[in-house]
Amino acid sequence: MSNKGNYRQDAIMKLLLQKKAVAVDELSKLFSVTPTTIRRDLLELEANHQIRRSRGYAFLSEEYNTDDNRYRIGMFQSEKQRIAKRALQMINKNYSILLDSGTTILELAKELNAHKELSNICIITNGLDIALSLSNFSTVSMPPGVVHHYSKTIYGVKTTEFFSGIHADIAFIGSCGILHTIGPTISTPFLLDIKQKMVQVSNKVVLLIDSSKFLSSGFYPFCDFSEIDTLITVETEENRESIQRLREQGIEVILA
Repeated sequence: MSNKGNYRQDAIMKLLLQKKAVAVDELSKLFSVTPTTIRRDLLELEANHQIRRSRGYAFLSEEYNTDDNRYRIGMFQSEKQRIAKRALQMINKNYSILLDSGTTILELAKELNAHKELSNICIITNGLDIALSLSNFSTVSMPPGVVHHYSKTIYGVKTTEFFSGIHADIAFIGSCGILHTIGPTISTPFLLDIKQKMVQVSNKVVLLIDSSKFLSSGFYPFCDFSEIDTLITVETEENRESIQRLREQGIEVILA
């Protein structure tokens, strides 16, 4: 898929997060491309279970879950890479860091893996795909537990106990959305205690979210915004006011 195709598909998903349904003709005019081009984009999104199509319209799929990595891999990729590069600048070679699960955190892991001068830092993660991506690092620690089949995230009672007994200089945390919430959220309840522990045991908590996360939210806030030290994201027309409100709450906002 071309970069332009990626951009259109990301923009289509942002529209659907806001409107839930949009016409093919409306999308064609919006992006100044033919309806045939839009249909190709929609076919790809439908194949990934992100949308469904019916009678000239696209609808947000009932299956779409912002916590599910299967639906988010490849989405907003450019934003995630920019966020990861900016987050990398916060890491000191003597740090111990926590890496949450999720596709934006995975991009940070890929960035870390390309910087061998940081290979002696201590990394702890409950993301199996994240641990596997860190092949250049001598030590990557993981908690005990069960691997969730689609998110590749480790969870369980022993997982929560593991995070209760550690300390980290900095934690990089993801979220499935922050729209109209008291803090970052998730939709998978079995990860709630683990996320809360990651926040509690870290000197600094950095939230990494792409711009689409301002348009959605999960069921469970895992901390209050007051517990977030830094937010790294990408500013868009849709999230500009929200970013300003977060700054007013005392959160350091870094734009990638």
